[in-house]
Amino acid sequence: MSEELLSHRESTITRRNNKSNTAQRRWRILAKALTRSSDYQTESDEEISVRRFTSFGLLKPILLENTVTDSDSCWYEYSAMLENELFEVQIRRINKNFTANELIGFNNTGNVCVWPSEECLAYYLLKNRDICRNRSVLELGGGMSCLAGVLVAKYCNPSAVTLTDGNVTSVDNVRCIVLRNDMADFVECGVLQWARAARALRQAAANNCNRKARIIEQEDDLPSKKRSYDVILCADCLFFDDARLDLVETIYGWLADDGVALVIAPRRGTTFQKFAEAAIKRSFIARQTERYDSEVWSRHLELLDQSQEYSPDLHYPVLLELSKQKKTPPG
Repeated sequence: MSEELLSHRESTITRRNNKSNTAQRRWRILAKALTRSSDYQTESDEEISVRRFTSFGLLKPILLENTVTDSDSCWYEYSAMLENELFEVQIRRINKNFTANELIGFNNTGNVCVWPSEECLAYYLLKNRDICRNRSVLELGGGMSCLAGVLVAKYCNPSAVTLTDGNVTSVDNVRCIVLRNDMADFVECGVLQWARAARALRQAAANNCNRKARIIEQEDDLPSKKRSYDVILCADCLFFDDARLDLVETIYGWLADDGVALVIAPRRGTTFQKFAEAAIKRSFIARQTERYDSEVWSRHLELLDQSQEYSPDLHYPVLLELSKQKKTPPG
């Protein structure tokens, strides 16, 4: 083997090892953060993930003590008062203490908590209910609560709602929430893994056919055969580099031509920007907004002034609105 080929091979192996080491490092830090280990933080760790901040206080969770539950779950009532109107929904939270091994694979992080980005997206949609009124809504990566999608279903008068996550435990928990809040007649739940969905969408596009109805999977096939959704919701799903292009493709394939996808997440270094750039490359029109809600922004400013645990880069969710470029007819 020539020196040139040996050098190329060594360079390739080094890049792969560096990528693998970075991924493993991110997982170790995330696992420690999520399991609240006291020794997880170092100066370099803070650049990746720190879960010291848990809520903006926009929705108030109250433990429902007189409910039938089990050792690994409990029911909370999440509520918000907006313009003298009370919004409330009952959410089942999983209480299991996950091991680091159980957290390997991004699909399990949604079972750990209700993340601040979910809270902010839910609050934003309650204040802007026209976004989802009479429109079909799909939530991607909704975790154990699908908090935004559930509140949309209850208060925003959508025409249909589909709630998804890549983890079976999350989806089973969301089904319990849907039943508890009397939504089963118009809300569907299903397991949706972006890598598989993106692969099927690319294949369908290549074959000039539509197989989207087969992508969302559960024990019983979803009755809905929708080919696209008017609104797609996605909260705090940009952490993992390996999932970026699959998520972009999944959103693109399922979003209606005149629809909008609302993606909300902290910047976390370059992860948010890299997702936005990947979306633009896929022919989305992308608009980033930091001050999307006056109350969220006010809480953000208060935390900056009063909380040493609050880090905007890690904790403040930025709103990314994605829409498809209009196709210009020939001639």
